[in-house]
Amino acid sequence: MNFILFSFFIILISYIFFNYIAKKYNILKSKFHNKHQTLIGKETIPLIGGLIFFVYMLFNFSILDKYILTFSFCILILGMLSDMNYLSSPSRRLIFQLIIILAFFTFYEYRVNDLRIDYFNDLFSNNYFRYIFTTLCILILINGSNFIDGSNGLNLGYFLSVLFILQYLINKQFINIDTDIVYICLVATLFLFILNFFNFLYLGDSGAYLISFIIGNILIFIHQNNSNISPYFIALLLWYPAFENFFSIARKRLNKISPVDPDTDHLHQLIFKYISRKKIYFNEYSNQITSMLIVLYNLVIFIISVNFITKTNLMVLLIILNIIVYLGAYTYLKAIIKK
Repeated sequence: MNFILFSFFIILISYIFFNYIAKKYNILKSKFHNKHQTLIGKETIPLIGGLIFFVYMLFNFSILDKYILTFSFCILILGMLSDMNYLSSPSRRLIFQLIIILAFFTFYEYRVNDLRIDYFNDLFSNNYFRYIFTTLCILILINGSNFIDGSNGLNLGYFLSVLFILQYLINKQFINIDTDIVYICLVATLFLFILNFFNFLYLGDSGAYLISFIIGNILIFIHQNNSNISPYFIALLLWYPAFENFFSIARKRLNKISPVDPDTDHLHQLIFKYISRKKIYFNEYSNQITSMLIVLYNLVIFIISVNFITKTNLMVLLIILNIIVYLGAYTYLKAIIKK
C-alpha cells in the first residue's frame, strides 16, 4: 500500500509540474488533428504521458537495467521532438528510431532466439541475424503502438492488459523474472491510463514510443529466460500494435500512399466514426467506448491464453483468430462508413 501511495504521489506531482510547464511555455500541446479524436472546442491536452512515465522510472532506478534506462531517454527525446514538430518527417523519425534501437542492442545482451521453426532457429545461430530480427521487432512495435494511440485509454489500456497478464503469471510462478519491473510498470501504466481516459493528458509520440520500448524489452527478457513459454505467447501479447503496423503499410501500398504518412483509416478510427454516427445516450464518450471495446476484447483473449502459454499451436490459432476478427471488423466498418 505504501508503494501504491508513493507511486500515486510521484505521478500526481509530475503531472501538475509538466502540465504547468506545457501551459506556461506553450509546448507539448495536442492539436485537433486526425490522431486524437478530441471533442472540438475543448482545451488542448498536454502530451506529457511519456515524461511522467520516465520520471517515475527514474524514481525506481535500481530496478531498471541501465541500458534500458539510457536508451529509453533517447527514445523519449525523439518522441518529444516529434510532438513539438521539430522532427515532423516520418521517414527521418524512422531512421532515428532504427539508429537508437540498433545502438541499444549492441549493449543489451537479450535477443529473440527461438521461433520453434527449425529454419528460423538455424538462422538464429547467427548472432547478427538475431540482432537484426530483434531490432525489427522493437521497431515494428513502437510504431504500431504509436498508430493505436488515437483514442483515450487505448494504448495505455492495451499495455495495461499485457502487464496485468504478466503480473498474474509471475504471481503464479509461471514466469521467472528477477526484478519487480513488471509490477512497477503496471502501477505507472494504471495511473496514466486513468489520467488519459478522463482526458487530463495524452501520451504523444514520446509516450507511445517509450512505453512500448520498455514493455517490448521486458517481454524479450522474459522470452529468453523462460524457454518453456511459447514465443508465440509473447507474440500474442503484442499482436495488435504489430498487426496494426503491418496492415497499415499494406493498405497504404495498395492505395498508392506512402506507408509513413498518417491517415484516419486505422481500426480504432473506423470504430470511433461508426459509434459517433449512432444517436446513443453515451455518444459524447465515443472515444472512450472505442478504446474499451478493443481493450476488453484483447483482455479476454489474453485471459484465455494464460492456461496455454506453452502450447505453440494454440497461441498461433489465437493470433490467427485475432487477425480474422480484425479484418472482418475492418471490412464491415469500412463498408458501412462509405455508405
